[in-house]
Amino acid sequence: MLVQEPVQAAIWNCLNHYDFADAIFLAERLRAEVDSDETLFLLATCYYRAGKKMQAYSALRSRKLNSSKCKFLMAKCCVDLEKIPEAELVLTGGDVTRFQTVEDVVKEYGEESAFVLQIIGRIYYKSERNPRGADALRKSLKICPYLWQSFKELCDHGEEPNPSKIFQIGQMETPPNCHSFNAGSTPVQTLGIISSNSMSGIRQFTPEDGQYSLLRPTAASKPSKYRNLYGLSPLTASFGVLPLESSPGESYVISPSGTLMENSDQKIIAKRQLLGRKEPVTPLQVSKPVVFNQSGNTALVTNTPNIPTPAPLQSVRRSSRIVTNNNYNVKENNKSPKFASPKSPSRKTKSIRVSKNNKTTFNELNEKNKLGLETDNTLSMQNACQQVLALQKQSMEGLMGLLRNFGTAYQQLAKYNLNKALESFLNLPMPQQNTSLVLSYCGKAHVELHQYKEAVRYFEKVREKEPYRDGLMEIYSTALWFLHKEKDLSLLAHDLLQCDRYSPSTWCAAGNCVSLQKEHDIAIKFFERAVQLDPDFAYAHTLLGHEYVVTEELDKALTCFRHAIRVDPRHYNAWYGLGSIYIKQEKYQLAEIHFKKALSIHPTSTVIMCIIGVVQNALQKPFTALDTFNEALQINPKSAVCKFHRASLYYNSGRYEEALAELQELQGLVPKESSVFYLTAKVHKKLGNDHLTSMYISWGTDLDPKGANSQVREASDLLINHSVVPDIGNEGGVLSPSEQPMEASSVEGRTTPAQVSLLDPVDMDETL
Repeated sequence: MLVQEPVQAAIWNCLNHYDFADAIFLAERLRAEVDSDETLFLLATCYYRAGKKMQAYSALRSRKLNSSKCKFLMAKCCVDLEKIPEAELVLTGGDVTRFQTVEDVVKEYGEESAFVLQIIGRIYYKSERNPRGADALRKSLKICPYLWQSFKELCDHGEEPNPSKIFQIGQMETPPNCHSFNAGSTPVQTLGIISSNSMSGIRQFTPEDGQYSLLRPTAASKPSKYRNLYGLSPLTASFGVLPLESSPGESYVISPSGTLMENSDQKIIAKRQLLGRKEPVTPLQVSKPVVFNQSGNTALVTNTPNIPTPAPLQSVRRSSRIVTNNNYNVKENNKSPKFASPKSPSRKTKSIRVSKNNKTTFNELNEKNKLGLETDNTLSMQNACQQVLALQKQSMEGLMGLLRNFGTAYQQLAKYNLNKALESFLNLPMPQQNTSLVLSYCGKAHVELHQYKEAVRYFEKVREKEPYRDGLMEIYSTALWFLHKEKDLSLLAHDLLQCDRYSPSTWCAAGNCVSLQKEHDIAIKFFERAVQLDPDFAYAHTLLGHEYVVTEELDKALTCFRHAIRVDPRHYNAWYGLGSIYIKQEKYQLAEIHFKKALSIHPTSTVIMCIIGVVQNALQKPFTALDTFNEALQINPKSAVCKFHRASLYYNSGRYEEALAELQELQGLVPKESSVFYLTAKVHKKLGNDHLTSMYISWGTDLDPKGANSQVREASDLLINHSVVPDIGNEGGVLSPSEQPMEASSVEGRTTPAQVSLLDPVDMDETL
């Protein structure tokens, strides 16, 4: 028969030290001896932390779950194993129609309530109950406002949570639950401010050590300049850190002492004197000694070198000097410590007089000393608790301030207000700006702006700081793919494969690498591997769809894009991909619908606006198309694709001077694009400038000697038959979406390598 508590302690000790094999072994032994919810939860926790989620799920399923902790862990296992309906049944008690309120969840799950609501929100989103999902995530933030993933998921799903209102200390309905503290803890216990791992020279105090005694210095291995809160490492950014002003060679701890006895009066008197002389400590006066505990909890004491320790004999009460014995070694006026000597009649007389007048016994005086010391100690502890709460509030306010700034920046990024997002990220504190996550977000923002060179610079900084990081590396690989940097892309794919072969980002980078080398069949296999590793990775589905478009497998491409939309309805690249397929099938109305859906997600994308204008012209709506091009050029005046199509519209409507001015400006932006020179030749032919017509046709042929897009043939017809001016494409004057020399119908974020310059017109001269 095993005693349960020591075995549980041993199991948690193994888990805390990542010894999962021994933890599982001990948990299985304990489970065999004691069949209870507590041992079941412990065994399932061991399995889950060891990465054996199916075993944890099977163990929890073996019996009816009554414990809230078991239900919570069961739900996590079900979500990880894609058993979404079963996870909902576990959390709702079998009634999926019942919508749980915050009060219901808090009452049932206690300190896990915020995390339970987070799981419920994800379940609702996966089952396309978006309003309920958003409500659940907001409730989780209401209980614990520092749950960043809840805020991030709200932004990713198109919600607009207010960071200024969410990230507030007042939002915390149950602060003890937020910090995973036990109910009934004192403020000192709640703070948990000292850790033997986080502060050198200060040791933890346990209830077994007894009561507090005098402050005594201990040698510190290395004096720290900062004192941290919540177990954060020293020198942590702008929150959770307070400066220390302790002397470089020592720090102070609270050492234990025995109970009040008659043979320890001197220590007690000195302690009372020391405690009595202390002043209240404010959060700014952290250099003064503060005792943070009363009954054996963690304590925090600092030292001020400028305040000398008072001598224990300067103001000793006379009655206390009477209550003594031979072990009392106080010296006064350089006399013998033996007060009961017969050679000291004055003291004896005083002692007798005190005894006669006050009628007080030695024990009564001793009890009074005890009472006075306890009163002083209680007042000191109350002041200390107030200081702990003040420090806790100050640290949490710093954290909430950082989360507000970070949340504002990420919200702008999720809404594709990219310039505002970049500005917000660059306004973060410098230590935060230099983190890999912020640099990656900045790189992603530049990719969405088609500023690929700037994006690559940010991602290169990430690689220098954390070469093993795989987050958002699929975006980095796409930027390299657009810039035709085969060497850098190959190196990135190789490094990611060496670091983690089970990351979908790794296989996306590898797929982009071989796609750039025109090995589309191999690229399809790599993207399929990424989808296999993470079926909820929308970007992998989209990249796979692009490769199927290149290989003309349009049905498979449609399936991939639809899978991406099912996983993430706000993945505008997939909506764009569907539109591009419908353009190839000449289903222009369907194409316009899908492109407008993409534009509603990314309203500042000039590429999406441009292709919508092309489709509108194909639908015989030239004036609407012209308005669309004008709107796009207001957002990005240097968009070469939009300028080209607007020039085509000017040409078709007989506004040749405007068309010629547009094309001349376009030649400065994209001096190596043959389509611009061929269209300029057509405009000069209409204006009767035959010599300029021949010159521009010659320049276009030099730039495109192979005659791509049949421009050479049409240019020859133009020279032979001066009476006929053929239109490149359809009769509308603007090229049909499937015949454009400057291909704008490719998906944002992914095109074929030959079309890369059209999505990045500013860098066209360097990429062609």
